[in-house]
Parts: sequence; structure tokens; C-alpha cells
Amino acid sequence: MFSFFSRIKLRIRDIRTINNLFTGAEKYAHKNGEDKPGEEHFLLSAIDLPDGTARSIFENIGSDPEKLEEAIKKQYDDALTSIGIDATKVDIGENDPDISIPKRILYDSKPSVTTLMKELYKKQKENKDTPLLGVHVLDIISSREQGVAARALRTMGISQEAFKNAVQNELSLH
Repeated sequence: MFSFFSRIKLRIRDIRTINNLFTGAEKYAHKNGEDKPGEEHFLLSAIDLPDGTARSIFENIGSDPEKLEEAIKKQYDDALTSIGIDATKVDIGENDPDISIPKRILYDSKPSVTTLMKELYKKQKENKDTPLLGVHVLDIISSREQGVAARALRTMGISQEAFKNAVQNELSLH
């Protein structure tokens, strides 16, 4: 049983983790020329979390987590190609050092992120004595059959079943 102060420390840690997730997701979205982060950007951000749980999932299934960003980019390139736009000729400004991240009072993201955060909150309420980890983000994303993140994982040769199993194995350790 956790003491009152232990729970407060845990919640403060969770707030830091959420801050890191949001900051990282925005960084990835802006790097790819998008105003609003989506689930795929939170997947990338979870891999960067210092707890290492999301990264270890990829390593445990024999997949290089560093290749995920390229697999996500491929999803956007394929979407452009499907409507007749040559993705290689689209300048998203990814190499422009003068691109500034807009300042907002409220957080703005794609609708998939709202769903992701609601599900993450629900899971954390159920597991009050467990810190929020990158594996928890991947747990939610592993249930997705559609979306950029799901397609990117398939592009990397990761089946949904293998991904779910790796996530469940990692969760069992925490």
C-alpha cells in the first residue's frame, strides 16, 4: 500500500512523463511539418522517454526503434502519392532552422491524441500504484488497427499480434 506522500511523488513523476510526452510529440510533429501532433508522434515520443520501456519493446521484437520515424514519414509520402503529389517535391521545411514552434495557451492536437490521452488516463486510474511509462502509451497504440502509427508498424514488418505480445510482456515486468 502506498502512503499519501508516495502517491504524491508518483503523480509528480507522472506529470513530468506527460510533459515529456507532449513536448516530444510536438517536436516530432513540427519536424515533419505538422502543426498538430498525432498518435504516431506520441509513439515516437514514448520511445524517447527515460524509462526505456517503449524502446525495449522494439528491441525485444528485433526491430530498430530508430527506423520508426522513417516508417511514419513513408505513410505520409504514400498518402501524398496516392493523390498524385510527388512527396519528394514537397518542402515541409524540416531543415529550416528558422521554423518556430507557435506559442499556444491550450494544447492542440489531432483527435486521435484526445482518445489516446483519455485511454491513458483511464488506465492510470486503474493502476494508481504504477508510474506512467512509455509502455503504457504503446499498450494503447497496440490495440489500433488503423491509423498512421499502426500502418508504420506494419511497414516495419511488425505484426499487431507480435507488438501486443511484446507490450504485454513488458507490462508484466512493471
